[in-house]
Amino acid sequence: MELENGTTLFANNIISNADVGITYNQLVGRENLSAKLLKKLDKTIYSCTSLMLFLTVELDFKKSGLDSGNIWMMPDKDADDYYDGAMQKDILQGEAFEGMFVSCTTLKDPTSFDGKHHSIEAITFINYQAFEKFKNETVERSSAYLEFMSKLTDKMINGLEKVVPGIRDHIVSKDLGTPITNEYYINTTKGNVYGTEKSLKHIGPFAFKAKSEIENLYLCGASILSHGVAGASHSGVATAAVILGCKPDEVKEPLPNQ
Repeated sequence: MELENGTTLFANNIISNADVGITYNQLVGRENLSAKLLKKLDKTIYSCTSLMLFLTVELDFKKSGLDSGNIWMMPDKDADDYYDGAMQKDILQGEAFEGMFVSCTTLKDPTSFDGKHHSIEAITFINYQAFEKFKNETVERSSAYLEFMSKLTDKMINGLEKVVPGIRDHIVSKDLGTPITNEYYINTTKGNVYGTEKSLKHIGPFAFKAKSEIENLYLCGASILSHGVAGASHSGVATAAVILGCKPDEVKEPLPNQ
C-alpha cells in the first residue's frame, strides 16, 4: 500500500474494515474485480443512514429524569410500519421524529461534566434518498443544505422535548450530523450505519465473505458477519481465525502469559 506522501507499507495480509462498496469499488478498483463480484456489488443494497444531533445543554438532567442509561424512544405501532415511515424520502413531514436514540454522555462519564453543562446526543434512522441531491457538494455546503439541516435540527429537538420537556430553552450549542457527514468522516457507502442491508440476500451463506477473491485481502466489519457492535466486533475475530486457520473460539482463548 502506498500513502499520499509516497511511503510504501508491506504486509503478508491486508484486512479492510471499510464496507464492501468502499473496499471493492474504491480501494481495490472495479477494474480488478471479477464479473461475478461486480454483479453482486451492483445488486448490493446498504443499510439505513442516520441523523445525529449533538447538544450542549445547561440543565440538571438528573432532575429531568435522565441517568447514564440509553433511551430508545419508539412509537406505539408495528415495528415494520414505523420503519417504512422512517424510510420515506420526505423526512420533513411531521413535527417530530417518532423514533430516537437518546444518550447523555456527561452522565455516562461524570469526569466530562463541568458542573454546569451536559452533553446529549440523539440519533434517528433515515433513508439516504433524502440527501441524494447534496451528495456531490464540497465541504463548502450550499445554502439549501444548511437550511435543510436547520429544519431537521428543529424536528429533532421537537422529538427530544418528549424525553426532556423544555430542553429547547436551555440549549447552549447544537450541531447536526447527516448522511453526508457520515460519508465524509467514516467513509461509508451512502452514509450507511450498519453495512449491507440485512436481507436474505446479504446474510449467512449469501453474505460477503471474510476472504476476498483478491490474494491476501480479507474483510471484516458489519457487512461480513452481522451488524451492530457485537456483529462487527466478532467479525474481526472470525476474520483473524480464517487467516490463522483456526476456529474463532481459539482466537478468543486467553494466553497463559496474559
